Amino acid sequence: MQPVAVGDRFTVIKDGIEYEFEAAEEGGYVVSVPLYPSCLSDGDTFEEALVNIEDALRDTLLAAKELGLDIPAELHAAIP
Repeated sequence: MQPVAVGDRFTVIKDGIEYEFEAAEEGGYVVSVPLYPSCLSDGDTFEEALVNIEDALRDTLLAAKELGLDIPAELHAAIP
């Protein structure tokens, strides 16, 4: 992976889900899910940030399902 500068953004698609990463000023990455903008996470490394956002997305979608909230069809596969 190429080095990124603070504020640089890049997109990763894993298992059909798009994640947007941004290099954080304090180091590491902040990551979000464009289809579900309220789902955010971070990590000290790219790998940690990816694991953390996948966990956050799963938990967020489970809560949304329990509350009867709309979930984009593209994210249904992320719900266990």
